Amino acid sequence: MAWVFLHPPRRIHRRTPRTALGLAYERFSLRASDGVRLSAWFIPATPATAPRGVVVLAHGYHGNRHTMLPYVRFLHEAGYSVLTFDFRAHGWSGGRRTTFGVHEAFDLQAALDWVFDNPELAGLPVALLGESMGASVALLVAAEEPRVGAVVADSGFARFDSAVSGRFSSVFGERASRVLAPPTQKIGERILGLRCEEIAPVEALPRLAPRPVLLIHGTADDFILPENADALYAASPEHTTLWKVKGGQHCTSVFVAGREYARRVTRFLDDALPRPQGEAGSGGPPP
Repeated sequence: MAWVFLHPPRRIHRRTPRTALGLAYERFSLRASDGVRLSAWFIPATPATAPRGVVVLAHGYHGNRHTMLPYVRFLHEAGYSVLTFDFRAHGWSGGRRTTFGVHEAFDLQAALDWVFDNPELAGLPVALLGESMGASVALLVAAEEPRVGAVVADSGFARFDSAVSGRFSSVFGERASRVLAPPTQKIGERILGLRCEEIAPVEALPRLAPRPVLLIHGTADDFILPENADALYAASPEHTTLWKVKGGQHCTSVFVAGREYARRVTRFLDDALPRPQGEAGSGGPPP
């Protein structure tokens, strides 16, 4: 069973930002520091307006960059350029095994390096937005990457062991979970070479200060329980905002809250990120 969780079936997507949203985009490949090839999209801000910044999106377990298109829609409308990619062992990217944040950090860092090394994006502030596993990876990476200006983390886990128990409970029920989860977790830890509780965004989050973080969690999430968001918030409340979406299940708050979700996230990013370098009023970055 541990092998199955570490090797999720791929969800191969065929829709693109152009076919789904009518947006121009660039398809390209990234390479993580350990050599894994990653498939990515870059959706530039509307040419008629100066970009407000760049948001790098990170999808969840068993997801792909196509599942992040609802975020692309409202971020593009708000004037942000967006980069989204498939984590290893997901979508069209290489790699055969997911590691729930251990090696996925290499993937997200590769995406950030592409942004920071792109001269056309020089001077633009950069933020991360992730859901589920991607939210937790975003917190882990941003804690070590000072060039990230802000993070939006939706449905993330505080420690990975809590996600394991939540997943088993939601699939098999509480009684079966108490029997199945511990041995499966131990086998998975042996494969990964570390304990699940060591994958711990809750310990990384204080290192993000004073950069702002927006935590979002659905109150009806039975996969990664809302208590995870409480623990993350308690770890560094001075620079963190917590929004619990009533009735939201796992990674559904963007649909449940709809326009309010888009409004809150874009307002948070607008307030959290500095104006692009060289911008005066509504002007853009230097040529």
